[in-house]
Amino acid sequence: MTNNPPSTRIYPGEYGYPLKLKARYDNFIGGDWVAPVDGEYYQNLTPVTGQLLCEVASSGKKDIDLALDAAHKVKDKWAQTSVQDRAAILFKNCRSYGAKSGAAGNG
Repeated sequence: MTNNPPSTRIYPGEYGYPLKLKARYDNFIGGDWVAPVDGEYYQNLTPVTGQLLCEVASSGKKDIDLALDAAHKVKDKWAQTSVQDRAAILFKNCRSYGAKSGAAGNG
């Protein structure tokens, strides 16, 4: 974090802040972004200013069941994947997420 004077500090959600957020985040289930079954979202507020950063899916039992069903469908294939290939897949996804979220520059 830089030591900008208070008058020039950039807060989360403001133009110029290094982390770019979408207005709304759904559940990632079975390789797709899926809206919560009940359509409920909660507001994710920044603790710095109390302003709205984004809305995040407020998932319930139905959403968890969908995620579990998707996981069970691919568990045998995943189990047959070598440890090295699993590590490569997870590492690639983490790096991709970090690059998209702006977290890559956070150490």
